[in-house]
Amino acid sequence: MTNSIEIRLAAERTALSWRRTCLGCVAVALLLLRTVFEEGWDPAALLPGVACLVLLFVAASGYRRNRRLHLGAAGSAVVTIRSVAAAVTIVGLVVAGYVMVHPGPPG
Repeated sequence: MTNSIEIRLAAERTALSWRRTCLGCVAVALLLLRTVFEEGWDPAALLPGVACLVLLFVAASGYRRNRRLHLGAAGSAVVTIRSVAAAVTIVGLVVAGYVMVHPGPPG
């Protein structure tokens, strides 16, 4: 019986960590969207816009995994983890490219 309780608690912790990931991605996506609006939809706003969309994809994937864990779905999360890892890598590269192209205000 202890083993069953441990498995349920582990699933609950995993679901909560996916929920935190979703919230963090949405928060960063909103900050990137703010950058897009401040840039005035010119070509410099393309990179943060792409990063925003990718982070929203990560949030949706995390939400989906969170719901599956809460509903008791067992199984591997390899596909979700790989897609999130690829998306986070893409966002990192896009943001690094944006910083190189648009380093900041003069001064």
